[in-house]
Amino acid sequence: MTSEETVETGEQESATVVVRRRRRVTRVFGLFLVGLLLFLVVVALTLWTQRRPIANDILSRELGRRGVQATFTIDRVGLRTQQVSNLVLGDPRRPDLTARLAQIQMRIRWNGQVEFYRVVARGVRLHGRVVNGKVSWGQVDRLLPPPSGKPFSLPDISVDLADTSIAVATPFGPIGVAVEGSGNLTGGFKGRLAAASPALDAGRCTLTTMRAAFDVSVAARHPKVSGPLSAASFACPASNIAIAQPRFDIDSRFTEGFDRFVGRGRMSAAALSAGVNQLDRFNADLSFGGDPTRVLGKVRLAAAGARMAQLTAARTRLDGS
Repeated sequence: MTSEETVETGEQESATVVVRRRRRVTRVFGLFLVGLLLFLVVVALTLWTQRRPIANDILSRELGRRGVQATFTIDRVGLRTQQVSNLVLGDPRRPDLTARLAQIQMRIRWNGQVEFYRVVARGVRLHGRVVNGKVSWGQVDRLLPPPSGKPFSLPDISVDLADTSIAVATPFGPIGVAVEGSGNLTGGFKGRLAAASPALDAGRCTLTTMRAAFDVSVAARHPKVSGPLSAASFACPASNIAIAQPRFDIDSRFTEGFDRFVGRGRMSAAALSAGVNQLDRFNADLSFGGDPTRVLGKVRLAAAGARMAQLTAARTRLDGS
């Protein structure tokens, strides 16, 4: 064998060794990748199967960090739907919020942001009180975002509410409200709202046994309310005014911030007295518009009888502004 052949044979053997080493490294690296992939799959499956305990722990820590007492059961944790049941927020003896079931649905937008687009609630009981002109919901306030200073706007979210009620203690008296309905709050929502109070005393005037049953809807960010509001009596002793069995059927639309409104309605009562003046069994058609500080409108009134000082009349009509 010549020296050239010896060199060529040595190069071939070296090349064979290099190829074998590369194959061995490639095989080891491939096995490492497969092992890493299997490990990640096992971790993902473990996290997925244990997602409820993990979510429960995270949620409990976050509520505790905000100083909110809470008990709940996590029923579902998914990529799109989250659901809890038997939710209690606040002092268990007098909770601020309870819910038999609450479900939140979300989606990931093309820019990566998470959007909450639908809320389903059943058996919700919310308790609040008016303090210094503002409504407080107890420990629930600690979960609400801070005031932005911007005008109020309806959230772009769909809701599905049933068996939901709100109780508010005000300086004038207690008010209870029940709500049900579904649809997007910026447009398309339709539902019903019922309200009641044994007595509302504003100091100069008192409304007793108040009842309301309204149809509520939202179209193009404009809420609409229609339905009857009635009471056993309305009295202002200082002004010597009293209305027996008043009823007001309202049909009104509001701006998004509820700062302006326009509507029409019909008012009736068994009797209205102002000092020695009185209207018996009257009905009035009203049209009105304005804001909470100034209301303008027109009235067409008809009464079965009227008395003004020493003057009496049978059927009476009045048209005015």
